[in-house]
Amino acid sequence: MGECCSFFQKPEEPVRKVTLVMVGLDNAGKTATAKGIQGECPEDVAPTVGFSKIDLRQGKFEVTIFDLGGGKRIRGIWKNYYAESYGVIFVVDSSDEKRMKETKETMTKLLEHPRISGKPILVLANKQDKEGALAEADVIECLSLEKLVNEHKCHCQIESCSAVMGYGKKIDKSITKGLYWLLHSIANDFDTLHERIKKDTTEQRALEQQEKLERAARVKKIREESFLFLYEGSHWRTKGERA
Repeated sequence: MGECCSFFQKPEEPVRKVTLVMVGLDNAGKTATAKGIQGECPEDVAPTVGFSKIDLRQGKFEVTIFDLGGGKRIRGIWKNYYAESYGVIFVVDSSDEKRMKETKETMTKLLEHPRISGKPILVLANKQDKEGALAEADVIECLSLEKLVNEHKCHCQIESCSAVMGYGKKIDKSITKGLYWLLHSIANDFDTLHERIKKDTTEQRALEQQEKLERAARVKKIREESFLFLYEGSHWRTKGERA
């Protein structure tokens, strides 16, 4: 990867901090991919509950990748990371044809989100080492990938790979190539993406603060109501006393 990203290493260029999200269905191989990129053995990894984070230095980029859990109950947290993301890595289990419809629906929902539409997306057709794995062209067809990325104006690259075949310098070259493409795509549109991310993160923080205040107000109201006076028999008492 260091060789691939040598074009980033111009002395006059500042270090750029970039955040990426890695998403996909559960068991697609996201964590194995993340570990392999980081230089750790990708075998025997446990399913991600919530998220994990890795930090990398690639040329003039300081890259943070959020590996987000892919279970149905966890996917709701993905949107919390969209505002700060410069690009997306979507990992697909190309050996699981039965879940391609679910994968397509999940990707569609992702690309429809206003804080993702227009950002570059790398699709990794993972688990090519498995018998019966779909070829790259078949994955594209199953996901209607060309139609999706055109509708949402996302630059896209798909790479067939196997995350468990190596790690570090021996990682599947298709993963290296894909990450190189994603960083290159971000570099070409960095200023526009950076301004968009500043705007989106400011709006998201304001929304989160507003939601926090509203929750606090609701809790305060509930507490106040719990001490309303009730008349019982010949005297007044609070609900709390009654309990």
